[in-house]
Amino acid sequence: MSSTPLYQDIYRDLQKKILSGYYSEKTYLPSERSLCEMYHVSRATIRRALEELYRDKYIEKKQGSGNFVKPQMYEQTLSKFYSFVGSLRAQHIEITNQIIDCDIIAEDRYLAEAVLPKEDCRLWHKLIRLRSANDYPLMLETTYLPKDRFARLDLEYLKSGSLYHYLESYYSMEIDNANELLSPIMPSPREASYLQISTQDPCMLLERFCYEKERLIAIHKTVVRGDKYKFRAFYYTNA
Repeated sequence: MSSTPLYQDIYRDLQKKILSGYYSEKTYLPSERSLCEMYHVSRATIRRALEELYRDKYIEKKQGSGNFVKPQMYEQTLSKFYSFVGSLRAQHIEITNQIIDCDIIAEDRYLAEAVLPKEDCRLWHKLIRLRSANDYPLMLETTYLPKDRFARLDLEYLKSGSLYHYLESYYSMEIDNANELLSPIMPSPREASYLQISTQDPCMLLERFCYEKERLIAIHKTVVRGDKYKFRAFYYTNA
């Protein structure tokens, strides 16, 4: 018999089921009465376990409706250059990539608006990937890379590997600086479909422009689910 309090055993079991997806995000847990019958304990014990889950932000409470599983949020700091894959894997979060499309283009509507006139590259790789964390669609990323700098892309590698790592390893890419624009948006029907949300669910549009020796060598246009990701910026004042 376990020496720990019953509510802690129940807390750990429910926590495990939430993290494994047995109780999926935005779905309701069984009622307190059902949980009492399931674990053969009193309602007071169940409520204590639920309070712990609420405190640790695994569940939310809706008056008159019950307890539902809170969507897991991922945080990204904006104080330095970062890789989404590297940041999330450092938190032991499994990342998968689904390649939606990859083509070579001369221009599209976004490039026509985003690329400065001084850029002389005429052909670009346009790579669209759906990035998921722990099997939940997290972001839809469109990347533009000049073909005269990166002759080809290994799509098999990019299904699971980091794009930056690939470009650094195979093309000796060295990004000198980058800038980002972060804007709130509502997803298009196509974006909402891939991200498994509705067109009424707010998202963030993250646009990153990367430079190598003052030349634009990568553009990322990423639609990030607003219910799954938050960005944190740090500011420092001179003492």
